[in-house]
Amino acid sequence: MSDQKPTFSLSRRRVLAGLGAVGVASAGAGLGTTAYFSDRESFEGNTLTAGQLAIHGSWQQLYYGADDSERPQDYGSAGRPWVNAFPDDNGDGIQSLGNLTYVDDPADDPALGRNLPLSCGDFEGLDQAARPVISLGDVKPGDEGEVTFGFTLCDNPGYVWLNGEVADETPGQGDAQLADFIRAKVWRDEDCDNVYDDLEPSDIVLMLDFSGSMLYSQFGGIVNSDEITVGDSTYGETNYSTTAKIDLVEQGVIEFVDLLLTEIANDPDISASDFRIGAVFFDGYSNDGDSSNPGPNVITSADISGWGGSDGFTSDIADLITLDGSGDAPLRNLRDQLDDLFDGTGTALEEGFGELIDLFDGRSDMSRKPQSVTFTDGEPFFGGSLQNDRFEDLLTAANAARTDADYATSIFIVGDDTGDSRAAFTQRVMAGPANVPIDVSGATSANFSGDPFAFGGDPAFFFNIEDPFSIPTLFAQIAVEILPEEVLACGTLADILALLTSDPGRIIDAQPRTNGIDCFEPGETNCIGFSWEFPIGQENVNDVQGASVEFDLGLYTEQCRHNFVEDPSSDNGLIDEPPILG
Repeated sequence: MSDQKPTFSLSRRRVLAGLGAVGVASAGAGLGTTAYFSDRESFEGNTLTAGQLAIHGSWQQLYYGADDSERPQDYGSAGRPWVNAFPDDNGDGIQSLGNLTYVDDPADDPALGRNLPLSCGDFEGLDQAARPVISLGDVKPGDEGEVTFGFTLCDNPGYVWLNGEVADETPGQGDAQLADFIRAKVWRDEDCDNVYDDLEPSDIVLMLDFSGSMLYSQFGGIVNSDEITVGDSTYGETNYSTTAKIDLVEQGVIEFVDLLLTEIANDPDISASDFRIGAVFFDGYSNDGDSSNPGPNVITSADISGWGGSDGFTSDIADLITLDGSGDAPLRNLRDQLDDLFDGTGTALEEGFGELIDLFDGRSDMSRKPQSVTFTDGEPFFGGSLQNDRFEDLLTAANAARTDADYATSIFIVGDDTGDSRAAFTQRVMAGPANVPIDVSGATSANFSGDPFAFGGDPAFFFNIEDPFSIPTLFAQIAVEILPEEVLACGTLADILALLTSDPGRIIDAQPRTNGIDCFEPGETNCIGFSWEFPIGQENVNDVQGASVEFDLGLYTEQCRHNFVEDPSSDNGLIDEPPILG
């Protein structure tokens, strides 16, 4: 346990937050933890007052050891595998705060839950967390456990490092140290679900809004009167002198595919066959001569010449964004390509999900993981006044896609706060992982208002468009979500702690797989996963009987402004890659 006091510096604002003295032992060990926070630094009576920077921690711990009927003391009152959490209003070992809870029922699979998204205000009314985080007194070969730590910065953006050290250890009867026999992994748990998400061969559908609000100035579709630019780059494949939202979506799709291609090129564990991409494009509704029965304008990649793949999916994803000799590619010049196909009013988002399901249903390889990325800046407008039944039908369609028995798909949503609060609510409810149902009746009864993430939405799957020019970056962020989660360190517990002991620790990039080191924004919950196991069949394992280990894990943060952090890309921090916890 650390007695170190926080260190303050005008030029390097920093806070040391000890997430926990985390220990595993085969014989009893009394373990503890500390947490230090600092909110303000000021020179009273003078002319300089520093801004605030604070960091708050939360967690959910799981343990798969002895049955809880044999060792109930290892678990919370909710039983195995729930150990402890913070915050925990119910005191049962499952994270909860007010109406929010990690899972609704202790019998639920923990992988279907999420650490709570906590704001800075949520921490203001909380007492200091009970300590220690982990204290296990009878760990046996075959046992395993996991803690996902959440952290929330307040007031200012900050760089964040993970650090750790051995606080105390006692060798076993054969003079062996337990840390050398424990295998562990530390990773960026992007979706805060206590599970390391490895790569699965995936079929990804890009479901893109092409309604009037994406194109025309009278509907807010033109965002800039200049030629199409993103950052310092100019894209000259079209002759338009203005930038529309659909142009930014096109660049977002290019960023998305480019990032996947970069990982295929750089990561030996990722191959081109791991990703296939299809698409659904939706506009509004056309009368086709019958004003009483307008039909939805929706097409899929199976209808597009040159897409490749007989089922509407192609693994030649570079061809989707690489201009051919005629200056064409399936996902380039979208404004030209789609403007000739669509002529309708409204937004056929509900019918888009229907086509999404049909596209997955017609695949040639049903073993691949279905995933979808939906972009929309609108609402399910059909004509006339927008009634609640349109939002109910939309949630029903999204729920069918997320819970289909054969090809349930995760739904990532890139959306915005439209003029209708019901649309902003519904976008967030639709966003979520496969096999987690949407509470359509509950959302309808709540008149599509309140907390959308209480009705099946998941904030890890929703990306808000605060500025149209952020759209390309949001698509890149989703690509990072689809790729394997970033491993910060793995190997023996001793090896990991040796790596994290360096001052100030291992930098955590807020945007992994992008150039440079990015800061974490305030007011958002980010998660670090720590998993461990005591493998069966190790040589000389009897030498560790009676051993114990106590260690600290912590976070260190500095404000971003006036600080520069060099990218340590030459050292990836990987000691080796053991198969830990599936």
